[in-house]
Amino acid sequence: MTGGVFKYINLLQSRPIKVVFLYIVMTLLWVLGAPILVNLLVPLLHIEREVVKPIVDCCFILLTAILIFLAIRRQLSLHIKSKNQYKLLFQSNPMPMWIFDRKTLKILQVNRTALHIYGYSAEEFKGMSMLDITSTDDHDRTIQQVKNMYYNYNPSGKFEHIKKNGELFTAKITAHKLHFQNRDCVMVMSEDVTIQHLQDNALQLLCEAEKEYKEELEANIKQLTATLEEKQRLAEVIDRIYNMVFITDPAGVITWVNKAFINTTGYSFEELIGKTNDFLHGPSPDYAMQEKMMESVKNKEFSVFEVINYTKSGQKYWVEMTISPIYNCENEVVRYISVQNIITERKLRDLQIQEQNKVLKKLAWTNSHTVRKPIASILSLVELGEYAMSIEEMREIHSFIGVCSRELDNITKEVSQEINNRNLDGFMEV
Repeated sequence: MTGGVFKYINLLQSRPIKVVFLYIVMTLLWVLGAPILVNLLVPLLHIEREVVKPIVDCCFILLTAILIFLAIRRQLSLHIKSKNQYKLLFQSNPMPMWIFDRKTLKILQVNRTALHIYGYSAEEFKGMSMLDITSTDDHDRTIQQVKNMYYNYNPSGKFEHIKKNGELFTAKITAHKLHFQNRDCVMVMSEDVTIQHLQDNALQLLCEAEKEYKEELEANIKQLTATLEEKQRLAEVIDRIYNMVFITDPAGVITWVNKAFINTTGYSFEELIGKTNDFLHGPSPDYAMQEKMMESVKNKEFSVFEVINYTKSGQKYWVEMTISPIYNCENEVVRYISVQNIITERKLRDLQIQEQNKVLKKLAWTNSHTVRKPIASILSLVELGEYAMSIEEMREIHSFIGVCSRELDNITKEVSQEINNRNLDGFMEV
């Protein structure tokens, strides 16, 4: 029972108002119990009531004073302990903390962590204001944040703070309103989030770059799709034309051919891909023409050549071949495209004309030299016959005319044979 009473007394001593309550209870108990106690002590001590009553009153006052003293001392001890714990929590907090006057922004108290992080001494810190450790760009925002503190707890945001060595860093500020040294103050906790801030900025830049890259990629995909569709349509058109077309890489290796090329040469698509076009020139290539073609490719020129090619079965044909370089955006040759037209009939006609010209030249020479000689002789003999004086002279002239006529006949036969041998009425083999 006694332990319960002391426990209750200790509980009452936890706050000053409860000490007063304890005093009121004891006074009420004394007012009610003092007469009974005096009546009990008078017969026991054989002392008059007038003497016993002052003694009992003095004992009550002394007991009350002792209890009040113990309660106040305990309350003071708890208060000092609480204050020391608060001071220990403030000073030993691993986060930088300080207290400043809300009106003047002057710093009043600072913990050891803030001294270590910011590099200032305690005296230097207490001689500064919030604006002294905040970058100029954040001054207005700092003042506005302090003015707009409507609640005790205020997560104020991120500010650029300045260390004593001039280093800037990003601080995440959390503020609490409180009364300190009879002033309206603010307690601040600062957290260095520079790395996190840089990471957030880098992440934001990365997101923006990713967004731009995605948009660019989508645009490129659309452009590539359109290009592929255009190339497909172009390939279909090239595939359907009668001209032979093949494409090579910069080294001259065939990478694509159209159907006309396959149909003309007799080679399959697989047989042509990965080869150069040298094998089409047959067993007796025109090395001079090949050298001209290589020189044109080397100089990246648009060129036209006439060459003899051979099909898979060995049949030869003439082609007129154009070679055009294809450039990329960096002005580098990435492909060569060659378009070929079969000109065999034209070349045969050209050769036939050349043969005809040779025959005509020979006939002209024959006419001017070989044929003219017997004709001239015959004309001279005829003219000489007009002046013949005898039959013998006439016979001799006739005999010479016969010789010249037979010579002319032989020349005519030789010319006819030459014309037949040249076969001027038909196409000649290449």
